[in-house]
Amino acid sequence: MNEPLIWTTKGNLPVASLRYEVSWNMLKDQVQFNERYFQGDELVRENSHIKLLEGVAMSGEASI
Repeated sequence: MNEPLIWTTKGNLPVASLRYEVSWNMLKDQVQFNERYFQGDELVRENSHIKLLEGVAMSGEASI
C-alpha cells in the first residue's frame, strides 16, 4: 500500500512523520481554521481557511 504524502517546504514527506496542529479563531464576521505541519520543531507547511459569516456587499462597479 502507498504511504500518503504531503507537499511541504522540504518536498513531499510522509504525513505520518509530521506533527499536525490546528487552531480556530472565531471573529465577529468570520471563522478562521489554521492547519500546521511540523517536522521536529520546524514548520514545513501551513494552511489557512476562512469562512465569512455574512456575504460581502458588492460595490456599484461590480454589480452589473
